[in-house]
Amino acid sequence: MRLSKWFSVLLLSVPFFITSAFADYPTRGMSMKTVKAHYGAPYSVHKSAGPVKKRWPRITVWNYGGFSVYFERNTVLHTVVH
Repeated sequence: MRLSKWFSVLLLSVPFFITSAFADYPTRGMSMKTVKAHYGAPYSVHKSAGPVKKRWPRITVWNYGGFSVYFERNTVLHTVVH
């Protein structure tokens, strides 16, 4: 009985991991120009408030439908899947 429950949970979770692991998202180090050329214009853009200095660069977030891209200056830091 335990093996069948484990097996059914495994079968239900595999498609999620496969689709999220091989999905096409911006990767760390890409430039803003490359992201915009590949994914188009974002739905919304949010910029960090406050002073911009060498030690505190501006963080920009581009929101697309299923994911958000975080930039430091003009370089991708992270991509968050919703």
